[in-house]
Amino acid sequence: MKKNFLFVFLFLFAFTSARGQISATWKLLENKFTDKPYHRAELVLKNTSGQSLEAGWKLYFNTAFLSVSTQVDNPDLEIKHLQGDFFVLEGKENSPALRAGEQIRIEYRSSEPYLKNSYAPEALIFLRSDGKHFEVRDYEVKHYTTDQLAEMAKDTPLPIPIAALTYERNEGLSLLPESELPPFLPSPKSWKYTEESLKIKNVDFSVVGVPEFAEESDFLRETIRRAYKPKVNASEEPLQIRIEKSSGLSDEGYKLSISGRNVVISASQPQGAFYGVQSFLAMMPAGFWTGPSEELILPQVEIEDYPAFGYRGFFLDVARNFQPKSQILKILDMMAFYKLNVFHFNLANDEGWRLEIPGLPELTDFASRRGFSTDESEFLWPYYGSGADPDKSLSGTGYYTIADFQEILTYAQARHIEVIPEFGVPAHSRAAIRAMENRYQRLMQEGKTSEALEYRLAEDNDQSKYLSAQNFKGNTVCVCQESVYTFYEKLVAEVQTMYRQVDVELKNWHTGGDEVPRGVWTASPVCNDFLAQNPDIKQEELNDYFRFRASQILKEKGMEMGGWEEIGQAHQGDQVIPNPKFADQNWRLYAWNAVAGWGGEDMAYKLANAGYPVVICSSANFYFDLAYDWDPNERGHTWSGVTDLYQSWKTVPGKLYLSHDQTIEGKEWDWSEVAKNFTQLTPEGRKNIIGVSGQVWTETIKSPEMLEYYIFPKMLGYIERAWAGDPDWSNAETEAKMKSMRAEDFNRFANAVGQREIPRLESMFGGFNHRVPKPGAVVRDGMIFANVQTPGLIIRYTQDGTDPTANSPIYSKPIPKRGGEKFRVFTQSGAAGEVLELETQKKRIEGRELE
Repeated sequence: MKKNFLFVFLFLFAFTSARGQISATWKLLENKFTDKPYHRAELVLKNTSGQSLEAGWKLYFNTAFLSVSTQVDNPDLEIKHLQGDFFVLEGKENSPALRAGEQIRIEYRSSEPYLKNSYAPEALIFLRSDGKHFEVRDYEVKHYTTDQLAEMAKDTPLPIPIAALTYERNEGLSLLPESELPPFLPSPKSWKYTEESLKIKNVDFSVVGVPEFAEESDFLRETIRRAYKPKVNASEEPLQIRIEKSSGLSDEGYKLSISGRNVVISASQPQGAFYGVQSFLAMMPAGFWTGPSEELILPQVEIEDYPAFGYRGFFLDVARNFQPKSQILKILDMMAFYKLNVFHFNLANDEGWRLEIPGLPELTDFASRRGFSTDESEFLWPYYGSGADPDKSLSGTGYYTIADFQEILTYAQARHIEVIPEFGVPAHSRAAIRAMENRYQRLMQEGKTSEALEYRLAEDNDQSKYLSAQNFKGNTVCVCQESVYTFYEKLVAEVQTMYRQVDVELKNWHTGGDEVPRGVWTASPVCNDFLAQNPDIKQEELNDYFRFRASQILKEKGMEMGGWEEIGQAHQGDQVIPNPKFADQNWRLYAWNAVAGWGGEDMAYKLANAGYPVVICSSANFYFDLAYDWDPNERGHTWSGVTDLYQSWKTVPGKLYLSHDQTIEGKEWDWSEVAKNFTQLTPEGRKNIIGVSGQVWTETIKSPEMLEYYIFPKMLGYIERAWAGDPDWSNAETEAKMKSMRAEDFNRFANAVGQREIPRLESMFGGFNHRVPKPGAVVRDGMIFANVQTPGLIIRYTQDGTDPTANSPIYSKPIPKRGGEKFRVFTQSGAAGEVLELETQKKRIEGRELE
């Protein structure tokens, strides 16, 4: 017993000591937005261990929002960039000793303003001089408020969402009766309610389908059975659902009729039948998904529907931060429900490799694991604050086994979703390069030279100097080395085998191809030799050489090549233009780089006009890892602006210049002026716009719950656009008419989200975490007016200084201003957003008051 007590005591002492060796605080000192913008900040470290910490310590940390040449005011210290978002604070010669209780203040200056409270250095790891390390748990980041950011940015047009601005943006919205809303999202092409909804209880049901639609019939039958458990009353007429084959409908089109207790779904192909099934399920109330229930509600409706685009994609990056297989299956359920049909799966990048490949175990043994070390020899560094221990890193460590991946493939196929794998090359490849270097070194030590060289991606003595867009060095394969193509062919063959083994066809392959750094291969001995032996190829054409070789490998395997827009681009002076070399190769280009106001917003059209099949992935509208708005408490990127439900919904794929009202900086975006120089789609170019895709990169996303928050509800705007195509308002005769119709259409859509989709999101497939919007509020003539972006959600308030709860009064009309008012938005189930204190707009997040 005494031994057990002593063990527990020693364990707790060691645990407490590790946690309490260092405390840290971070604070923003200055934030400059104009005339060479920058920010200054301080980091204070205090020795709380009770004993001296010897000189020579180092502090490692993550942040993607610090310049690689950050200036430190302390003359004896420096911040050194290592790779990506990983930095180290260390002594120029030796960091000073810290006596017990002593603290050190480090002040630094970084280019670019500081925009988000989540952009501070994170995941601090302290390395002692004896080589032992620990994570700094006692760490406080001093937050600033929305009002404070608005004051900092007052000389810029940046639209900081103070309460009054949010109110102004929501002012045209009002609560609509359900009868004026579409029956579900994405909105069908045409619908007509014929009678009041029919409520049935304890009624038997049957689903009968033609043989061609047997799988779709089974899917519907099983879904209903999980949710509907009637105590059948034999005297009641049963619910009869028929799935019929009908000619004259497009492959993904369908008709749906509900009349009394008879449901008829008509389609010409299984895809259309499946979407008819999903539409029937989409009209069930939110409670249907949490079942079991003895009751069903049947809207009496006639629907005819088909999609605007054949390609309706969702891109998910799991390389930066990993998502478990269970979450991928949940995402596929969501995609099927909302009629998306392509899952673009980014399985490798600089920061991780996520798929088991037979014969190349290093890819997962090494490159799927992240943790702390000084030399990155056993696993990758803990990018994006993924933690010091690789075995406990849920976001940094992880991969899919072959069996996992094949389960994903078959799950997707059953839902009419194509899975397109992406393994980015030649850049974005550092994880693979490092893994293959480990393989090379091991086999060389074993004396197996030819085997060691077989799949090598790097070379000896390459002195090329470059830094990638994400601040990586050594992230680009040597395209002049034949082993690179041997590796690529091996990868393609193994992945194709995985598909074939479960009878899924691999038709399309995404090769990445974006953001190849400037300076790469310029001091490569291998490439210098290659160019000397191939005088018809110039240094600047090496990227084209690689693309063509990769496309040939894929063509031999019977696949079409796709890539980000760069694989179809060339440089002409300072201009980026469509590359005429490959316009006839049928390479599918994913046009992404469309920052509003930077001049590349029409690149998708230029590429389509040049002959390339194009998927519109507009970063300014369809990148869901962008923050919802400029509120400093909203996580996410801002490099291409911000994106919310409205920004994704108002996209016009056929007239992209209508997709913005402001530039990234918040300046006015004049439609008529922009249209004058905006590339217009030719008839052939219009045919080449094959679809749209919504993207989620995961640098700032560290869990399934965070992923869901980032995509919902903003992704619903994209889902509407992917199925419905260009909105009717975009064809109005005048700009004034367009804006008037747009406001009316968005009000209807926002009501559908607030009244129907958010309750459904909270219940279906186990429930999705989602963002509850912040209220808008303004004071006029002594009265407080409040509103919300998605009518149907509930605004509650208090006037006694306490935070609103689910039992607080509901705001339904303006209230007198007394002082101390607080507002908060709630969903119908009671989920709540942030508290808005009108006096100072002080916000709270995660239960902690912001400073």
